[in-house]
Amino acid sequence: MPPRELPAEALDADMPSAGVVSGAAPTSVAEADELAQAEARAEAARARADRLRQQAEAASGDQDSRAGAEETEREADSAPSRRRRLRPPGRKAMAAAAAVAVICASLAASGYLMWHHRGVVQQRQRTAEFAAAARNAVLMMTSIDASKARDDMQRFADDTTGMFKAGILLGAEDAVKAVEQSKVSSKGTVQAVAVQSMTEDSAIVLVAAKTEFTKPGQAKPDSRSSRLVVSVQRDGGQLKISRVEFVQ
Repeated sequence: MPPRELPAEALDADMPSAGVVSGAAPTSVAEADELAQAEARAEAARARADRLRQQAEAASGDQDSRAGAEETEREADSAPSRRRRLRPPGRKAMAAAAAVAVICASLAASGYLMWHHRGVVQQRQRTAEFAAAARNAVLMMTSIDASKARDDMQRFADDTTGMFKAGILLGAEDAVKAVEQSKVSSKGTVQAVAVQSMTEDSAIVLVAAKTEFTKPGQAKPDSRSSRLVVSVQRDGGQLKISRVEFVQ
């Protein structure tokens, strides 16, 4: 803040308005006394003006000092914030980030394991279903009672689908008559089952079976072992046989 200028009236307030000429010699004792008093009053006015000027300069200096101190304090307060913003991440932050990364990786691995486990479980379930369907079909096909051959043949036909079912129904009547006339009954057992290939709706199943044939009056039944390739197809939500092939 610039020093405040004191008005000229303040400087000359105690000075006489007229009768004093600088450098003029006094003409009498009274005039000399009056001149001395005037000079004394002028000197007092100048001293007072100097004091007022010094006070004004001191006040201005205090304000500038306070403003500077406040500015310095603000800069000091903001400096740590800037340092905090610019400071690189510390060990705790890096450790926390590493922990988060490890947790995310663990969750991802756990999710993959759960997904893989679910897929394995579903595949095992499908394998068991296709194997059971093939096993039951071979048992029905190889187990026929001569006294109820028509019903046994119908149950087997109901468990087939597609062109294979059409062929079974086409030759069912002749097969039933042959069994009824010969009076030969058969009973099958499945020795082994293995799923060769599989999709969600179909499978190729290998079956090893044994069939015993019983004739009236025969003490010991005849037996025959066979290996079959059974095609299983999902039809209307049920697993049915679409083909049976005997192999050596």
